[in-house]
Amino acid sequence: MKNYVLGILTENYAKEICDWKYEGDYSVYNFSDWGTVVKNGWDLSLRDKREKEFLSILLDGELIAYGRIIEDRGKTFIGVGLKPSWCGKGYGKDIMNLLIEECKKRFPDNPIALEVRIFNKRAVKCYQTVGFRIKDKYIKNTFNGKDEFYYMEYEKEPARKFV
Repeated sequence: MKNYVLGILTENYAKEICDWKYEGDYSVYNFSDWGTVVKNGWDLSLRDKREKEFLSILLDGELIAYGRIIEDRGKTFIGVGLKPSWCGKGYGKDIMNLLIEECKKRFPDNPIALEVRIFNKRAVKCYQTVGFRIKDKYIKNTFNGKDEFYYMEYEKEPARKFV
Protein backbone atom coordinates (compact mmCIF):
# COMPACT_ATOMS: atom_id res chain seq x y z
CA MET A 1 0.00 0.00 0.00
CA LYS A 2 1.16 3.51 -0.73
CA ASN A 3 2.26 5.89 2.03
CA TYR A 4 -1.12 7.31 3.06
CA VAL A 5 -1.51 9.48 6.15
CA LEU A 6 -4.80 9.64 8.04
CA GLY A 7 -5.29 12.74 10.14
CA ILE A 8 -7.69 15.29 11.51
CA LEU A 9 -9.77 17.13 8.95
CA THR A 10 -8.73 20.72 9.61
CA GLU A 11 -10.76 23.76 8.65
CA ASN A 12 -8.32 24.43 5.80
CA TYR A 13 -8.86 20.92 4.46
CA ALA A 14 -12.63 21.36 4.79
CA LYS A 15 -12.43 24.60 2.78
CA GLU A 16 -10.38 22.79 0.13
CA ILE A 17 -13.00 20.04 -0.11
CA CYS A 18 -15.68 22.70 -0.71
CA ASP A 19 -13.69 23.73 -3.80
CA TRP A 20 -13.62 20.21 -5.27
CA LYS A 21 -15.94 20.04 -8.29
CA TYR A 22 -17.20 16.82 -9.77
CA GLU A 23 -18.66 16.78 -13.28
CA GLY A 24 -21.78 15.34 -14.85
CA ASP A 25 -23.88 13.01 -12.69
CA TYR A 26 -21.17 13.14 -10.02
CA SER A 27 -21.88 16.86 -9.43
CA VAL A 28 -24.41 15.73 -6.77
CA TYR A 29 -21.32 15.24 -4.57
CA ASN A 30 -20.22 18.88 -4.85
CA PHE A 31 -20.29 20.85 -1.61
CA SER A 32 -21.55 24.40 -1.49
CA ASP A 33 -18.95 27.12 -1.03
CA TRP A 34 -17.41 27.38 2.46
CA GLY A 35 -19.46 30.46 3.40
CA THR A 36 -22.70 28.60 2.71
CA VAL A 37 -21.50 25.52 4.60
CA VAL A 38 -20.70 27.70 7.66
CA LYS A 39 -23.91 29.76 7.39
CA ASN A 40 -26.02 26.59 7.37
CA GLY A 41 -24.05 24.99 10.22
CA TRP A 42 -23.38 21.83 8.23
CA ASP A 43 -21.26 19.21 9.99
CA LEU A 44 -18.17 19.90 7.88
CA SER A 45 -18.02 23.43 9.36
CA LEU A 46 -18.48 22.40 13.01
CA ARG A 47 -15.02 21.96 14.52
CA ASP A 48 -15.96 19.39 17.20
CA LYS A 49 -17.96 17.26 14.78
CA ARG A 50 -15.37 17.62 12.01
CA GLU A 51 -12.49 16.58 14.27
CA LYS A 52 -14.43 13.67 15.81
CA GLU A 53 -16.08 12.19 12.71
CA PHE A 54 -14.05 13.27 9.67
CA LEU A 55 -10.56 12.21 8.59
CA SER A 56 -8.16 13.72 6.10
CA ILE A 57 -6.39 11.27 3.82
CA LEU A 58 -3.11 12.50 2.41
CA LEU A 59 -0.69 11.00 -0.07
CA ASP A 60 2.71 12.63 -0.43
CA GLY A 61 1.42 15.62 1.53
CA GLU A 62 -1.60 16.22 -0.74
CA LEU A 63 -5.20 15.94 0.47
CA ILE A 64 -6.58 13.32 -1.91
CA ALA A 65 -9.64 12.17 0.04
CA TYR A 66 -11.61 12.48 3.23
CA GLY A 67 -13.53 9.95 5.23
CA ARG A 68 -16.29 10.13 7.79
CA ILE A 69 -16.93 7.51 10.45
CA ILE A 70 -20.16 7.66 12.45
CA GLU A 71 -21.63 5.22 14.94
CA ASP A 72 -25.41 4.93 14.62
CA ARG A 73 -27.78 2.30 16.03
CA GLY A 74 -24.97 -0.16 16.76
CA LYS A 75 -23.44 0.14 13.29
CA THR A 76 -20.43 2.07 12.04
CA PHE A 77 -21.11 4.04 8.87
CA ILE A 78 -18.39 5.09 6.45
CA GLY A 79 -18.64 8.13 4.21
CA VAL A 80 -15.89 8.90 1.74
CA GLY A 81 -14.98 11.53 -0.82
CA LEU A 82 -12.11 11.25 -3.28
CA LYS A 83 -10.66 14.39 -4.86
CA PRO A 84 -12.11 14.56 -8.39
CA SER A 85 -8.70 14.48 -10.11
CA TRP A 86 -7.92 11.21 -8.29
CA CYS A 87 -11.18 9.41 -9.19
CA GLY A 88 -11.11 6.37 -11.45
CA LYS A 89 -7.38 5.75 -10.93
CA GLY A 90 -7.49 2.84 -8.47
CA TYR A 91 -7.05 4.74 -5.19
CA GLY A 92 -10.53 3.98 -3.88
CA LYS A 93 -9.69 0.44 -2.74
CA ASP A 94 -6.72 1.60 -0.67
CA ILE A 95 -8.75 4.40 0.89
CA MET A 96 -11.66 2.12 1.71
CA ASN A 97 -9.30 -0.40 3.32
CA LEU A 98 -7.79 2.39 5.44
CA LEU A 99 -11.27 3.50 6.55
CA ILE A 100 -12.36 -0.08 7.29
CA GLU A 101 -9.31 -0.53 9.53
CA GLU A 102 -10.07 2.76 11.29
CA CYS A 103 -13.67 1.62 11.88
CA LYS A 104 -12.39 -1.61 13.44
CA LYS A 105 -10.13 0.39 15.78
CA ARG A 106 -12.85 2.82 16.85
CA PHE A 107 -15.81 0.44 17.05
CA PRO A 108 -14.42 -3.13 16.98
CA ASP A 109 -17.72 -4.89 17.67
CA ASN A 110 -19.91 -3.00 15.20
CA PRO A 111 -20.87 -4.07 11.71
CA ILE A 112 -19.54 -1.60 9.11
CA ALA A 113 -21.99 -0.12 6.62
CA LEU A 114 -22.39 2.58 4.00
CA GLU A 115 -24.88 4.10 1.59
CA VAL A 116 -24.13 4.81 -2.05
CA ARG A 117 -26.18 6.25 -4.88
CA ILE A 118 -27.14 3.47 -7.28
CA PHE A 119 -25.94 5.36 -10.37
CA ASN A 120 -22.37 5.44 -8.96
CA LYS A 121 -21.38 2.09 -10.42
CA ARG A 122 -17.66 2.86 -10.06
CA ALA A 123 -18.05 3.30 -6.28
CA VAL A 124 -20.35 0.27 -5.93
CA LYS A 125 -17.76 -1.89 -7.71
CA CYS A 126 -14.98 -0.53 -5.49
CA TYR A 127 -16.97 -1.23 -2.32
CA GLN A 128 -17.79 -4.76 -3.48
CA THR A 129 -14.12 -5.40 -4.27
CA VAL A 130 -13.10 -4.60 -0.67
CA GLY A 131 -15.85 -6.76 0.86
CA PHE A 132 -19.12 -4.82 1.01
CA ARG A 133 -22.36 -6.48 -0.10
CA ILE A 134 -25.63 -4.84 -1.17
CA LYS A 135 -28.27 -5.49 1.49
CA ASP A 136 -31.04 -3.06 0.55
CA LYS A 137 -32.18 -0.55 -2.06
CA TYR A 138 -34.34 2.51 -1.33
CA ILE A 139 -35.21 6.08 -2.26
CA LYS A 140 -34.01 8.82 0.07
CA ASN A 141 -34.39 12.59 0.28
CA THR A 142 -31.12 14.47 -0.32
CA PHE A 143 -30.07 18.10 -0.72
CA ASN A 144 -30.63 17.57 -4.46
CA GLY A 145 -34.06 15.94 -4.19
CA LYS A 146 -34.91 12.24 -4.07
CA ASP A 147 -32.30 9.71 -5.13
CA GLU A 148 -31.97 5.93 -5.14
CA PHE A 149 -29.42 4.33 -2.82
CA TYR A 150 -27.93 0.97 -1.97
CA TYR A 151 -27.32 0.11 1.66
CA MET A 152 -24.16 -2.02 1.86
CA GLU A 153 -22.50 -3.92 4.71
CA TYR A 154 -18.93 -5.09 5.03
CA GLU A 155 -18.64 -8.87 5.10
CA LYS A 156 -14.87 -9.11 5.61
CA GLU A 157 -14.13 -11.45 2.71
CA PRO A 158 -14.63 -10.13 -0.82
CA ALA A 159 -16.79 -12.41 -2.91
CA ARG A 160 -14.86 -14.82 -5.09
CA LYS A 161 -15.58 -14.58 -8.79
CA PHE A 162 -15.72 -17.91 -10.56
CA VAL A 163 -15.14 -17.98 -14.27
